[in-house]
Amino acid sequence: MRAVTQASAAIDRGVLRVMERRMSSTATRGVPRDARARLIELAAAYRAGDFFPAPPPAEVSEHREPDAFDVAVTSVRFPSAYRPFLAAYRDEHHRLIENHTAHARLYSARSSARSRLRPVMVCLHGWGGGNWWIEERAFVVGYWLRRGFDVALFQLPFHGARAPRIAGRPGRSGALFPSANLVRTNEAFGQAIFDLRAFADHLRQRGAPSVGAIGMSLGGYTTALWATVDPALSFAVAMIPAVSMSELMWRHGEESPARRRAVAAGVSSDLLDEVFAVHAPTERQPLIARERRMIVAGRGDRITPPDQAEALWRHWGECAIHWFPGGHLAQVGRGDAFRAVRKHLASAGLPGADPGTGPGADPRTAP
Repeated sequence: MRAVTQASAAIDRGVLRVMERRMSSTATRGVPRDARARLIELAAAYRAGDFFPAPPPAEVSEHREPDAFDVAVTSVRFPSAYRPFLAAYRDEHHRLIENHTAHARLYSARSSARSRLRPVMVCLHGWGGGNWWIEERAFVVGYWLRRGFDVALFQLPFHGARAPRIAGRPGRSGALFPSANLVRTNEAFGQAIFDLRAFADHLRQRGAPSVGAIGMSLGGYTTALWATVDPALSFAVAMIPAVSMSELMWRHGEESPARRRAVAAGVSSDLLDEVFAVHAPTERQPLIARERRMIVAGRGDRITPPDQAEALWRHWGECAIHWFPGGHLAQVGRGDAFRAVRKHLASAGLPGADPGTGPGADPRTAP
């Protein structure tokens, strides 16, 4: 197992170097001399109001897609009614047209009478994700369908179809969020939760008895955050989660020119903590029961390292946690991890989380 962990960590480090170059390419070349004062002011502004207002009912349109996994597939989209918290960001937000529409894909049992009785598992992808074909496999959609859940894949802001076009061409998924633009990063988390709550309300209106979430990496962060905002969320499973954006940005940018410029301007990790505190999962209390929270982490993870999961585990009252030997990308042991999630949800009494060994895809190979 130690060899697996070391090999997985090596893969993560290689990819991390590529990610760092991409992130640094989107950073501004200069850091203003008054950067520290600006960030202090920004942190105070985000503490001054309600960052997570309840969304209005969404104007949802649905389109039937070809069946998959022997169930009905529905494309879901609706206008994002999110209004940025900071007035100074609103003009930029409105210019990013593609991000104004939320996109999801719902996989549900053919029988409408049956589908009304099935809980929905909302799956939230990592940074740069959102491709339906890839996410179907990353979240083993077929496995959860056979275990009594309907499944929804959701595209986070600035990802997938929400990535703004550049010079008439499709933008790169995740290029704008998260990024060194701290305001846009904060507002994108606000928009993510706003749109997810609207989507969950729609799922309940169409018959879902409960809606829970599982997310990986950036999606794990968003899942953990969602659990601090929405008491109606049925369960939250944070997988290979990030929980401190400031710590990860500071750690991964240690050797970058942008980091050196920031330090020279008086910026610190603690100051970034204050700016991101408005949405940091470990700065907010979860609103759902401890037994309906779970963490899955990789011992070889070097992108969102084990200390991120451990911090969330402590903050979540040492809730259920499952460790697999692999890393962030080479998730060796993920089959056991998904089975552990299924068993935990069943032990929490969640309808549809079948703990038995009846018909169902093996999570190591599904779908």
